[in-house]
Amino acid sequence: MQLTANDFVRLFQAWTEIINNNKDYLIKLDAIAGDGDLGLALTDGFNAVMASLEKAETDDIGMLFFQAGKTMSVYAPSSLGTLIAFGLMDAGKSMKGNKVISGCDLSVLLEEFESAIMKRGKAKPGEKTFLDGFDPAVCVLKAATSEDEIPAALRSAAMEAHHGAMSTVGMLAKYGRIAVRGEDSRQILDPGAVVASLMITALAETFAH
Repeated sequence: MQLTANDFVRLFQAWTEIINNNKDYLIKLDAIAGDGDLGLALTDGFNAVMASLEKAETDDIGMLFFQAGKTMSVYAPSSLGTLIAFGLMDAGKSMKGNKVISGCDLSVLLEEFESAIMKRGKAKPGEKTFLDGFDPAVCVLKAATSEDEIPAALRSAAMEAHHGAMSTVGMLAKYGRIAVRGEDSRQILDPGAVVASLMITALAETFAH
């Protein structure tokens, strides 16, 4: 699998579509867990990113991600939107200068994205956050050691991301407004983890074939 900047523009299009299609669902989830603005902030953010990338004239994958992150930081000023922006920018820095990457390189890109979110958000998997839907996918893709394994790994990553997001029901929240609920937070599905699952699903649908 050889992926170019044009392929990642397709990925951002898929991310934009899946977030837009789930806007009302995310608003509903966040109305329970937070202040209800997640679906609005992320649709605004991804729509702005897609609009900026359609005008971009670069074949540098790293620059593409960095530009996406800068745009996201302006148009999705929610806590998760800001973390995703940092993730995109750090992923971009790690890929700067690359015009083509392999399927196996996807795990490197996603790991940089995740590391940025962990560093800025001060959270780790198992604490009822975006990471619980994202980290399982990163682990699956890191375990794929050949290009032939990547399509199946992407499909498995999507399933594991979904399971990870669903597993946040039962977890005690440590961060954000949901944490104020204390033990009652265990009953709530984490909206950020659902966003992560949606992003991994779109990733798999875009590149697994």
